[in-house]
Amino acid sequence: MYDLAIVVPARRGSSRIPNKSMLPFGDSPSLIEWKLRQLVSVIDPARIYLSSEDEEFLSIAQKLGVSRHKRDLRLATGHIVPMAEVITGIVREIPHEHIAWCTVVCPLMPPQEYLTAFRRYAEGVINGSFDSLLGVNLMKEYFWFEGRALNYQANRNHISSQDLPGVAKVTNSLYMSPRQDILDRGYLIGDNPILHDLPRLSGVDIDYPEDYRFTRALYALYVEDQLDAVDPATRIAWPALPDR
Repeated sequence: MYDLAIVVPARRGSSRIPNKSMLPFGDSPSLIEWKLRQLVSVIDPARIYLSSEDEEFLSIAQKLGVSRHKRDLRLATGHIVPMAEVITGIVREIPHEHIAWCTVVCPLMPPQEYLTAFRRYAEGVINGSFDSLLGVNLMKEYFWFEGRALNYQANRNHISSQDLPGVAKVTNSLYMSPRQDILDRGYLIGDNPILHDLPRLSGVDIDYPEDYRFTRALYALYVEDQLDAVDPATRIAWPALPDR
């Protein structure tokens, strides 16, 4: 299998929800710990890098045996630095050929879904014609923009929702690309990504306070469907890492 590292970005500042990454979730004291525990169940902890400027955040990584990336404070302060510079500033210091960027704000993305995406990346990017992978939700809903309908006719030719063309919504849960391509482009995906369709729960993104309440309510479904379970037969044999 290929040389993959998972980057989990987490900064102390959050404009909409103060200290968002440290909100409790499920049976974990913070969204950071919840996400790291999900990922540790599918890949060697040494391949997971919590990237943060905050020592408290980094101590969570240390507790779980996860690699720590001490982010330059400038890359974690408000929105003063362009996102391209934040991405490349982090990825440049992650010594692996391929990068998966996984956020803590999509806590309902099941571990098994990561494994499925990692395999699809191998098939479609490393051994195929795609250049990256993007986690999406394929939506068949009615959209308007700048005063007009985008994907249907708002007149007598109105069609039922199941007949609408699918629109891919970025979930913010998973981006994957070769490391060098990220550094060259300054972005997490390329021009020809696999649009990897994820279950709806995987795309629930905590951005506003209402999202957090909504996500906590949906946690009951996550537990009911046993979405923390990982099929041992699907585990990936990653290349051994040198001693750190």
